[in-house]
Amino acid sequence: MSDIDTISAIVATPRACDEGMLDVGITPDCDGVWLNALWVQRVRPDGTYAEPEQLTDNECITPADITAEAQREFATMRITAPPAIVQGGEPMLVNVHYPAYTTAEPQELEAVLLGVPVVIRADPAEFTWDFDDPHGAGGGTLTTTDPGHPWRDGDPLPDATWVGHTYSRLGDPDTDAGVHRDAEGDVYRTDIAVTLTTTWQGRFRLQGTSTWTDIDGAITTTSTTDPATVTEARTRLVCEDLHGNSFC
Repeated sequence: MSDIDTISAIVATPRACDEGMLDVGITPDCDGVWLNALWVQRVRPDGTYAEPEQLTDNECITPADITAEAQREFATMRITAPPAIVQGGEPMLVNVHYPAYTTAEPQELEAVLLGVPVVIRADPAEFTWDFDDPHGAGGGTLTTTDPGHPWRDGDPLPDATWVGHTYSRLGDPDTDAGVHRDAEGDVYRTDIAVTLTTTWQGRFRLQGTSTWTDIDGAITTTSTTDPATVTEARTRLVCEDLHGNSFC
């Protein structure tokens, strides 16, 4: 039996309520949140208040009603750029794969749109690394949905399957800016800065509900590492090992 049928049966029952009156409020289904009616009480010229006036009715607000406003709010959302981290001590060496990673986490913003409290969420979706390697194969860029992870003691050695980069060529000291040759003939390149561009996708939910609605479009943040130096590692014959023992 529906609510209307139940109420009709009660009203039709003799002496069901005092003086034959029954005041019942029924809240229709709402796939969102209810926005209460807006009332105003105006001040008369003599300083007294007029009778309250109802400006709007109770209204069911659904995600579809908020989507356009949520898109505008997301487009101007201030997102803290996650760090760009390349693991390895300076100077870095050619032909070594250095892990790169970030610690991007979802970020949320609470806002009131059209009088309705909402939560807007930005999720990291894609990571584009520019390893500042114009002399290497592929131009030194990598785009992935994997934020990467650092190497830890006991892990297998990083290889090409890890998020990261291998500097294979440094350029020509005679023609390429930032490339130098030291007194021993070793080539090195200075001021290498790695840039991470993080792409964020948006979604929102009405507060008090658990359903998230996707937001069209995306926004990006940019992070850059401190400048570093990459150098060659040459093999040389020496007479002593790392502990000072002589073999010559």
